[in-house]
Amino acid sequence: MLSILIPIHEFDVREFVKDLSLLSVALDQPCEIICLDDKSSDEYRALNSSIAALENVSYQQSEINLGRSAVRNALADLAQFDNLIFLDCDGKVVREDYLEKYAAISAYDVVYGGRIYQEDRPVAAELNFHWYCGMAREEIPVSIRIQAPYKSFMTNNFMVKKSVYEDIRMDEKVKGYGHEDTLFAMNLKRKGYSITHIDNPIEHIGIEDVDVFLEKSANAVANLAQLMTQKQVDESIKLVRYYRKLERIGLVALASKVIMAFERPIMRSLKSAAPNLLWFDLWKLALLSKEMQKLG
Repeated sequence: MLSILIPIHEFDVREFVKDLSLLSVALDQPCEIICLDDKSSDEYRALNSSIAALENVSYQQSEINLGRSAVRNALADLAQFDNLIFLDCDGKVVREDYLEKYAAISAYDVVYGGRIYQEDRPVAAELNFHWYCGMAREEIPVSIRIQAPYKSFMTNNFMVKKSVYEDIRMDEKVKGYGHEDTLFAMNLKRKGYSITHIDNPIEHIGIEDVDVFLEKSANAVANLAQLMTQKQVDESIKLVRYYRKLERIGLVALASKVIMAFERPIMRSLKSAAPNLLWFDLWKLALLSKEMQKLG
């Protein structure tokens, strides 16, 4: 028995939920799809309201913006079954046996199915960086993911036992975009829960403009700095590892200053047809230095 939980914010989910509804009807077990709109604009609420008529689908609206963590906790509270599948709203079903593969698994704590992107470069140049970064950093084959199961976890497409989720839950102190999945995985590891990786991807179709993506990346760095000061993340995270190495040799401030001196060429690279992800990492490292300095 599956509870499919989808937080919605400013995205047209009609096709995605329709496909999931059709798959749920074909399952030989009870299935519910709960969609919770997290205070989207009236335009998107009007678009998405039609999904309430789909089989096995419940559509609800929050009158306040709960945020990425709190809305997932609210969805878990609404679920009536023991197997929770969390999906980001900007997904696309790519395999007809998607729900069957999750339903066939019985002994598990958490299962991550993976993420893929469209094969072709986006026509709109401003979408190129997000697509390029996603292909390089997030579309990871299961053979690689299983080598670092906690590091490779993301919240876009995973199944979790309800009892496990209730023990961990998303930390609602993590605000805005970024690293709520990192903290969730770290908490799973601390409590001894396992993450199983399988090949059962959802396509990420919510590719964003480079400026929006960079702004969200900066917010994610700020969240990471908060988690570092609270000692909730370790050096298994690459950005944390490099920051700590510089810190140990007293070069954090100097490295940040040097990197930010090249911010304009870095931005030109990231907005080009062939972005350099090393520049992206260095830019985030400089931002992390600034955020850590703010936090003292």
